[in-house]
Amino acid sequence: MIVQDPYLHYNLEDFFWDEQFRSDVMTGGNDFAYWENWAKQNPTKEALIEKARLLILSVYIDNSTFHEDEVQQLVRDTQKILELDCIEDDHFERLLPEKNLYKYLLVAASILIMAVLGGVWVQQKNSNSLSFQPTYENLIKEVPHSLIEKVNLTNAPLIVTLPDGTRATLSTKSKISYAEKFISLDKREVFLIGEAYFEVVRNTQKPFLVYADGLVTKVLGTKFRVRSYAIDKEVLVEVTAGKVSVFTNPKFVSSENKNSNELSSIVLVPNQKVSFLKSDASIVKTLVNEPILLKADTDVKKLFNFDDTPINTVFAILKDIYGIDIVFDEELLAGCTLNANLEGYSLYEQLNIICKALNGNYEVLDGRVIINAKGCFKK
Repeated sequence: MIVQDPYLHYNLEDFFWDEQFRSDVMTGGNDFAYWENWAKQNPTKEALIEKARLLILSVYIDNSTFHEDEVQQLVRDTQKILELDCIEDDHFERLLPEKNLYKYLLVAASILIMAVLGGVWVQQKNSNSLSFQPTYENLIKEVPHSLIEKVNLTNAPLIVTLPDGTRATLSTKSKISYAEKFISLDKREVFLIGEAYFEVVRNTQKPFLVYADGLVTKVLGTKFRVRSYAIDKEVLVEVTAGKVSVFTNPKFVSSENKNSNELSSIVLVPNQKVSFLKSDASIVKTLVNEPILLKADTDVKKLFNFDDTPINTVFAILKDIYGIDIVFDEELLAGCTLNANLEGYSLYEQLNIICKALNGNYEVLDGRVIINAKGCFKK
């Protein structure tokens, strides 16, 4: 599995606003050691990391009083800096020709002013949908008992074995937290920021819940992936085995939306996923990008070789292999058959081949495949 590093395409502004980076800079020590190692492995970003670090540290200066025209000038200077795709030393020198450090701090202060003003606007905008921002930090603050935190500071997946035997494979720059008395509690709760693949040990008496931003994933025992980096606009949950239930955390939803259908639980089966939009807590159910086979390869080789096979049988076989519902007009397609060997093709490629033979197309809706076809030529 190739783990995509979300920080490779960051610029100065991205690092400044990144919640995790800011926290690591201010904490320092072992927390910032990750970024030092990351910069060494990505030398083209080393100078950018250092400038972002200094900029964040410079924001935390003693309060100063500025006239309105000074504030406006600082905002303009900051905008000039942030509009640059790559910040070089000579750019800073041109923007800050005299008393570089002092003006550098003023520019940083202007960013703080923008952050405060922007934060008020964001809070007002989101207050209509979420009564509280369910970030990782805020979620774990609400937990009444002591937690154990595991962090992946490497560039490779990190396997964490929980007290009940459940395995969580953390992607780079990801964290999970769970209770010290994990086994003795009524529920097995895990809090996540980043990305993790869970292989949950089944226990019908103690459900397993993953909290990622405003989305909750509840299972008894299965395999699934959750992705929720701070920079992501959405939370993704993908299922590879068993069933999971996902729903919006009701604690962080405004009172007018608590009775909305959006808060109802959505059940996912293998090869299905949901996308939870953080801005308005909406959930969209669909299929994973690359559906996997749920049967052994030896069986699939024979099943994918269709020889004048009725189309309803073809769709039944695909449903059995991938675990995905396929909806079609049985009356319209009655009498249609397929002659094709679909071995070696992805599900979407297989559907394209079938739909071409049926003079139609397909679409994915609510985690199902909908066949829109005109029908086949009668023999």
